[in-house]
Amino acid sequence: MRSKEVQFFMALAMLFALIAMTSPASARGVYDGTVWSESTTLVVEENGDEDPFNVEAQKTSDPLEKFNRAMFTFNDKLYFWFMKPIARVYQTFIPLGIRVCIRNVYHNAMMPVRLLNCTFQGKFNAAGTELARFTINTTLGAGGMFDFAKTEYQLKRHDEDFGQTMGFHGMRPIAFINWPLLGPSSVRDTLGTVVDRFLDPLTYVYPEAWVGAAVSGGRIVNNTSLTLGDYEDFKKSALDPYVSMRDAFLQNRARAIKE
Repeated sequence: MRSKEVQFFMALAMLFALIAMTSPASARGVYDGTVWSESTTLVVEENGDEDPFNVEAQKTSDPLEKFNRAMFTFNDKLYFWFMKPIARVYQTFIPLGIRVCIRNVYHNAMMPVRLLNCTFQGKFNAAGTELARFTINTTLGAGGMFDFAKTEYQLKRHDEDFGQTMGFHGMRPIAFINWPLLGPSSVRDTLGTVVDRFLDPLTYVYPEAWVGAAVSGGRIVNNTSLTLGDYEDFKKSALDPYVSMRDAFLQNRARAIKE
């Protein structure tokens, strides 16, 4: 490979690494501060007939509201000034089908996180479903690019994480936290994110920090390109976007634990 080509790919990797370090992480639920939850099909929203607020959220304190509101504003500007323009350019050059396949491959690779957390919660049928999904999608689905487990065998993904595992076993959210760059969370879910990082196989596939950051950055850009416009609609419909974001996050997490 010529030196100019090497320099181009290195620059692209550095851009994705920068995005990973300066962008909100993927949502755990309906809304994460800048983007909406992912699905494994061409339709971004799953279970559209379900009411995401049809669950009684746990009473969670917000002692850091001033800080959280400031970080909400910061993440909001980050989306409009940085993430959205990049995602738009990416969307222009990469067809929708390819972007969905990229997202599906990542979901497939994250199977160990879901499998282990299903097991930790005693949801052994769900754990078996995750294993079956991984086998089908890795083989028939061309390495996970296509979700044949869902479309052909009606095997639905079980999005379990360690924050949900702790909630399942009785741990409360404790307090709401809106992290800069990372978006909304709670004390419990922040601890869960750290544990899930060690369960994530990509942590070990890409041990070099810059390579892992570049992969994460590419994933974030890809996911954002699939949800452009959702955040804007959310802001238009909310009287107080911060409160709506906080309540949506907490209610969705409560529902996910209950399921």
